[in-house]
Amino acid sequence: MTEQALAKREDRMSLEEVKGNVGLIQQVMKEVMHKGEHYGVIPGCGDKPTLLKPGAEKLCTTFRLSPTYDISKTELDRGHREYEIVCTLTHIPTGQVFGQGVGSCSTMESKYRYRDARRKCPECGNESIIKGKAEYGGGWLCWAKKGGCGAKFEEGDPAIEDQDQGKVENPDPADQYNTVLKMAKKRAHVDAVLTVTAASDLFTQDIEDGMNGREDSQPRQAAKPQKDTDTLFEEMVQAKGIGDAMSPYLAEFIRETAETHEKTEEAVKKQALQHKKRFWDGFNTWVKNTASSPGDEAPPVTGADDIPLEDADVPY
Repeated sequence: MTEQALAKREDRMSLEEVKGNVGLIQQVMKEVMHKGEHYGVIPGCGDKPTLLKPGAEKLCTTFRLSPTYDISKTELDRGHREYEIVCTLTHIPTGQVFGQGVGSCSTMESKYRYRDARRKCPECGNESIIKGKAEYGGGWLCWAKKGGCGAKFEEGDPAIEDQDQGKVENPDPADQYNTVLKMAKKRAHVDAVLTVTAASDLFTQDIEDGMNGREDSQPRQAAKPQKDTDTLFEEMVQAKGIGDAMSPYLAEFIRETAETHEKTEEAVKKQALQHKKRFWDGFNTWVKNTASSPGDEAPPVTGADDIPLEDADVPY
């Protein structure tokens, strides 16, 4: 009945047909969709679930809607690019066009425009430079345990200290072309599904990707400003008493954990905030196992709550 109601092209739908559409979406959400996979709640953005790409695909299957895309590309300065996409949803059984959604994405968005630059070894080119400990002569070391060549450099060496660090512009915007194209497509698709199925009262747009676009019928109290992950993580590190001597260990641990488990460093920090005891236990074990000599072993981090490790290979 609900599919017939959605396909109906009259002046108006009956009250029962409207209720049927809403009820079907709620039933699919309850019995088919899974929180965290098809929809999710973004902290600090209210209680309304956010519709994710897999959830939008499930609703298209439910109402038998087929998406097509009209893609516009704009070349920007310095090799940057923007995509604007219109997604059209067509009812498969009748061939009728039910509605459209729009989405855009650009390599000028901060998460694509910038990258996290780290010091590279002038000898081998690896991002494996760490600060040498004073008792071993100080300076800089290309750490072999991170795939480095073991080269050492003096304190003040411009080849090391003049390198850009932190947030720098991505020198190769073309590496992000396919990513921003897929992101624009997803945004347009989700927007079209919310519009055509009239599900905006049940879901928001995928604001996790910067697409708020929400037009609530009821006024919503503004969310309190949320601290970013780096700020929260830094507060946690300070609370555990991590000093300057431990900072290189902690930075390398974060990078190695991210690479081992195919995560971003941001994701590692988020999980560290959620599972503090497991994170610090893993960090202590890693420092102990990777110390280059008994004298190089750093003191353990203390003060965490007593929560057992669930997986020895996952340190947080």
